[in-house]
Amino acid sequence: MNRWLPICLLIGCLSCTRPPRTITRGFYYWKQRYAPDTTVLHTLEALHTHRLYVKLFDVALAGDKHTAIPIARLDQRSAFPAGMEIIPTVFIMNDVWPQVQPDTLAAQVARLLSQMSPQQAPEVQIDCDWTRNSRQPYFAFLQAFRQQPFLHGRQLSVTIRLHQLKFLASSGVPPADKGLLMCYNMGNLRQYGEHNSILNMEDMKAYTGNNRIKQYPLSLDLALPLFSWSVLFRQHNYAGLLRNLDENSFHSRQVFRHKSGQLYTVIKDTVMNGYALHMGDEVRYENCTPALLEETAHYLSARCQDRDPVVIFYHLDENILSKYALSELEKTYNILR
Repeated sequence: MNRWLPICLLIGCLSCTRPPRTITRGFYYWKQRYAPDTTVLHTLEALHTHRLYVKLFDVALAGDKHTAIPIARLDQRSAFPAGMEIIPTVFIMNDVWPQVQPDTLAAQVARLLSQMSPQQAPEVQIDCDWTRNSRQPYFAFLQAFRQQPFLHGRQLSVTIRLHQLKFLASSGVPPADKGLLMCYNMGNLRQYGEHNSILNMEDMKAYTGNNRIKQYPLSLDLALPLFSWSVLFRQHNYAGLLRNLDENSFHSRQVFRHKSGQLYTVIKDTVMNGYALHMGDEVRYENCTPALLEETAHYLSARCQDRDPVVIFYHLDENILSKYALSELEKTYNILR
């Protein structure tokens, strides 16, 4: 046996070993009122969080359906944590584009951001679920927005949904400095059944296969879900989203009977947490367990771009955080290194 063979094999293995990534840790803050409690602040500190992506306002159509206006402006009741990078974020409804001039809207959004944003924000993020029909005006908005004085010296990031990643040819690549891949809301929410529309590996693989993440033309940061919700079905038809029912709600044997998987059947007419439920309705509870987050992180770690990304959890809320141990979130961050 060639005595140099083991050494050559060792060198070959070492050359294939990827150096660890440096992860910038972040959270989304998506609530309208900023007044974090001690649980939230402790979580940010304990996880060594560097960035907070704060939604400052939405852009939606006014009542006349012909004018775009800012709504849901952030009501800031306390100071942001010292040393935290605050990234101003704006959510733009997709239905505004037929009604606006992109360059006019760009100037209006930049003007309001200049009034509401921290002075030292290194990045600005625009969140919009554009389609191939709204691609042209949205991309024109981004081009005009980048020329605004407020953007000078700041990066522009945009959210990228999984369907925009998979259907790159029709979706196009937004004119931005980088993207944030939203690794959630991937299944058919309105379809009856036991599936998890927030996060499931089958849909994740279908959207991201063929090396789509690595080959995407923009640098991609990553966002992972921490939220849950309940989906109401009436006679197997989608009937609404129930946002304030948690898993414990389904333990009531006077109201629910477990059917299968995450499906529960309503066994009597009732009102629960403000929702009218009728006998025979079915509710699918969807969440993101620590085990599912870990599996997703392992999958993404092997397929994401060779760069140091920002990894963001959606979203920062004391009730959501109570469902996860700090060690579980820490582990997810570390897997992506």
